[in-house]
Amino acid sequence: MARKEKLPDREQIIRRMWRLANAGAGDAVKLACFPPEEWCATDQLELDALTEFKRGSNGAVELKFADRGRLLERLLDAVDHSGEEQVDRFLQAMEEQGG
Repeated sequence: MARKEKLPDREQIIRRMWRLANAGAGDAVKLACFPPEEWCATDQLELDALTEFKRGSNGAVELKFADRGRLLERLLDAVDHSGEEQVDRFLQAMEEQGG
């Protein structure tokens, strides 16, 4: 029997968007600097914000990331429609986790 995955709730989605909006690019740059033969531990890299990775035949590397501005706009819209109390709880939780 196939296991149904529980859909994330609104707060979980907002938290995920917040993490993506604040994700760093350092691990993606590391990935770009090493040849594919040395990509042994990619599962340990923080690549969530990386949306596209291309390496051309001439060695040029192109990295594309999630649009932080758009994510932040959507986050603002989401929290604007959730009620002041929920916004306060969300921001307090983010501060407690170190943002």
